[in-house]
Amino acid sequence: MSHARETDTMTETEGGGVRPTRRAVLGLGAAGAASLVLTAGVLPPDPVTGSDHRMWDAIVLGAGASGLGAARTLADAGRRVLLLEARDRIGGRMWTDRTSMSIPVERGAELVHGSRASTWELIDAEGIATRRQQSIWGRLAPGTPWLDGSTYASLKFPLGAPAAPLPDPEPGETASAWLTRAGIPRENYPILLAAIEVDSEQFDVLPAEWVVDTVAWAIAEQDVPASTPFEEPYDDHRVIGGYDQVLRPLAAGLPIRLGTRVHTVEHRAGRVDVHTSRGSYQAKTLVVALPGGVLKHGDVTFDPPLPADRRDGFQEIEYLPVFKGILEFAAPVLPEDHAVPRAWDVMTTFSTQPPSLWNASIGTPGYSGEIAVAWATGGVAQELLDLPEPDRLAAALDNVRTAVGDGGLQPVHASTYDWSEDEFARGAYPGPFSRRTGLNGPIADTVFWAGMVTSTIHSSRNSGITAARQALAALAAR
Repeated sequence: MSHARETDTMTETEGGGVRPTRRAVLGLGAAGAASLVLTAGVLPPDPVTGSDHRMWDAIVLGAGASGLGAARTLADAGRRVLLLEARDRIGGRMWTDRTSMSIPVERGAELVHGSRASTWELIDAEGIATRRQQSIWGRLAPGTPWLDGSTYASLKFPLGAPAAPLPDPEPGETASAWLTRAGIPRENYPILLAAIEVDSEQFDVLPAEWVVDTVAWAIAEQDVPASTPFEEPYDDHRVIGGYDQVLRPLAAGLPIRLGTRVHTVEHRAGRVDVHTSRGSYQAKTLVVALPGGVLKHGDVTFDPPLPADRRDGFQEIEYLPVFKGILEFAAPVLPEDHAVPRAWDVMTTFSTQPPSLWNASIGTPGYSGEIAVAWATGGVAQELLDLPEPDRLAAALDNVRTAVGDGGLQPVHASTYDWSEDEFARGAYPGPFSRRTGLNGPIADTVFWAGMVTSTIHSSRNSGITAARQALAALAAR
C-alpha cells in the first residue's frame, strides 16, 4: 500500500529499530509550463562584457530541488548567483511529463510527504491544488480480503497473533529469519508489516530491527476493533496538475544555464573555476547540488582532489532500485461492486510483483480516465528493471488486472523510466544502507554541499537552503 518517496518514500529518519511511519509502510497549465522553461533558459548578458563569464558570488551545480533552493536563497539575499544544469530542463528527479498521457504525470517525485513539509509554503503561495491520499487498501494475496489501511484492520494477524514473548534479534539476522523464528509466516503478516517491503528492501535483506517494533505494536493492539481509524490520518498529498508547479517561484528570475555539463571544478579558498561543456565560469563560492550517484560515479573531477574521507564517503552512497510503471486507462478501472471504493488512492496486493498501485489522476478536474501507477523497490524492483520495458509494463498491467478482477483490461498509454540508467541521476534515491552523514562539510569555506542523499523534495530543498546560508556566511566574512 506504500509508494514513492518522492519518491521519495524513504523518510530521512528511517534506519532501523524504529516503527516506520504509516506513510512509509502503507504504501501548471501550458502557459505556466512554457514560462517556466523560458525563465530557466534565458540568461541575460553581462551589461559590460556582453557575456555571462563574470565573477559570480556563487555558482550552483544542479537545478533540482536542492539546487533551486540554494540559488533562490542566495539570490534573495542579494547575491549574484549562476545555476548550471546538465539537463534541458529544471527539476532533476522531479519530472512532470506533460506529453506522454492525457494529463500531467510524474516520472519521479510525486508526493508531498506530511502536512508540515516546507513544500507547502510554495504550494500555498501559488494556490496549487492538492489531494490527500485517504482511501488506502491492501491485501496479502488474491483471494484474501481487502483491508482498510487507515484502520486497525491493517494491524491484525490473519491467522492469529503469535505467542509472546518475541525473540530478541540475533546479530546480523535478517527480518525474514527473525519472523520465521517468531512463528510468523508470510500468510500471517499484518498488512502494515507486509508494507515495509514495498518502500524499501525485502525482508531477506533488511535487518530484523526493521520489523521488531511493528510486530510488537501489532500484538499490543490486537484488542482494538479492526474498524477503528488510526488517530493520525494518512499524510501523503498529490499535487494536482503537475508537481513542477512548485518550481515556478523557486526558478523565477534566476540566471539558469541549461544543457551545461560540468566536468571539472578547480577550487581554492575564495575562488572556484567551473569548466563545462559550454565554457568556464568563475565564482567566489560553489554549492554542489548534484545527486550522490553522480558524485559517486566520478562524473565531476575536483582539482585539487577532495579529501580522501569525502571521496570514500561518496562510495558508500547506495541507491535503492525503484520501479514505477505508469498506465493510463480510458475509464475508471474499478467496477461498482468492487470491495475497494471507486474513489481509491492506493491498492496493494503484496504477493504480486510489483505489489503497489496508486491512483495518479483522482481529483483532476474534467478528466474522465484513470491513471494507475505500479510501484516496487529493492530486489523486486531490480528484477523488473532487468526485464525489457514491454515485460515490465506487462507486469504492472497484471497487477492492475489482478486488483480489479478484469483480465482483459487494457491501457491506452503506458510508460516507465529507469532512473539508474539516467546519467544525470544514476539512481532514484538512497536506500536503507546508504551513507547519509558526514558528506556535507564545506571545503575551505568555499565549496558547499546540498542534496546528494536526500529522498524527498522538501528535504532536498531544505538542504539547499542550508548550504546557501553557509555560503552567505562565508561571503559576508570576507
